[in-house]
Amino acid sequence: MRLQALKLFYKGSKLSVLHTSGAHHTVVSANHQNLCETNSKTAQKRLLATDAQDSTVAINLQGQTTIAYSPFGKDSYPLGSSLLSRFTGQSLLASGIGYLLGNGHRLFNPGIMRFHSPDSLSPFDRGGINAYAYCANDPINRVDPSGKSFRSIFKWKRGGYSYEKLAPRLEERNPTLSKNEYKALKKSISKREKQVIEELNWALSTGEQSTVNNTIAKNDILQGQRSKLDNLVLDEHNRYNPDIIKEFIDNTPNLKNTTGKLAEELLAPPTPQSLINMIPEDLLIEDMQVRLRRLRDG
Repeated sequence: MRLQALKLFYKGSKLSVLHTSGAHHTVVSANHQNLCETNSKTAQKRLLATDAQDSTVAINLQGQTTIAYSPFGKDSYPLGSSLLSRFTGQSLLASGIGYLLGNGHRLFNPGIMRFHSPDSLSPFDRGGINAYAYCANDPINRVDPSGKSFRSIFKWKRGGYSYEKLAPRLEERNPTLSKNEYKALKKSISKREKQVIEELNWALSTGEQSTVNNTIAKNDILQGQRSKLDNLVLDEHNRYNPDIIKEFIDNTPNLKNTTGKLAEELLAPPTPQSLINMIPEDLLIEDMQVRLRRLRDG
């Protein structure tokens, strides 16, 4: 029996390209959702409809085909098909035995509703008490794309709102954020500011100067990010964009002569110090010498 070589390419925790000697299959995705599949043997594209778990529930290819799943992922689609995106957006092995989660880390079998090998993070870490259970036996509200530890669907979906993804966008020339992105980033920055304060207090109490310097550097970065975030204003489309007026005022040079002074400063009555500044320097020196002479002569 001739063996067929397979090349697998992943995008995050999901299969993106399957390359064989005869063809290659590609899954197009965005924001954790698989959108369509292509096959090099044909020009046709499969449009995918997914549910909250990113499981493919409908395929549009010369008509619509629906797929039903059991809670643990056993589906109604033909086994011999070339569909890559199935339960939670993962790819079923050609043999139909299950899914290799975590880019091949562990094999999950939806038929027996268990993993074929124990979790290295069980029983005292995030893997849960049962080393072979899938999502702690709650596959409706949890997912486990890594094959190591489960997480709630809500937190998994919020991966697009993470600090690591949103903070770099503040460095763009004209950063723009949606309302949800703005709230998520603001909350993340506030959380990290509290952590920095705790780290700084600990470092000061222990005298770790290198830790103090690193913590101060972190705080400077967070303060810069908060300043840029505060400069964004909400528009009529519920998106946050740079406040052009505030940016213009902040970047306007403050001239050193009277044209750069406020009207209140120009109209205010002179102070004793300002009167002294108006007297010529040679007269001030002469007056000071007279006062010193009087003090010396008694």
